Amino acid sequence: MSSINTYLNILIDSLDEKSDVLKKIYEVTKKQNEYVNQEKIELEDFNVFITEKQQYIDALEILDSGFQSTFERISEELKQNTNLYKDKIKLLKDKITSVSEIGIEIQVLEEKNKIMIEDHFNNKKRKIKTFKKSKKTATNYYKNMNNSFKEQSYFLDKKK
Repeated sequence: MSSINTYLNILIDSLDEKSDVLKKIYEVTKKQNEYVNQEKIELEDFNVFITEKQQYIDALEILDSGFQSTFERISEELKQNTNLYKDKIKLLKDKITSVSEIGIEIQVLEEKNKIMIEDHFNNKKRKIKTFKKSKKTATNYYKNMNNSFKEQSYFLDKKK
């Protein structure tokens, strides 16, 4: 019984750590959101946020795998003796709910960031397309102007 309590405490601690890591991911995502709201976005600066979040995501994967393996060890005992551990099970459920809520907040903010980044890159594409079109128009204009003078002088020379 004491070993089950120890495992339950490990699960609770694991959820606390996961909550802390998710809060860090949320903070980085907020910074990313503030950066995306700026007029000028540099890809190198944006990659700093991605790299930082990836480190936290890697830590989450380790925490999740540890949580899962620990839970699998005691799941049968918990099912058989739910009443003995009901307080800790309730605490676990509350912490899981809290962790899930943070995850949802991150997903919402990530979706906003994604939309803003897509808009930014679509604007860049439009500007590039407009620039290319303007350049092509100007190039064609100068070509036509150069060719029209050659043709006129050619006809003048031919008449003489």
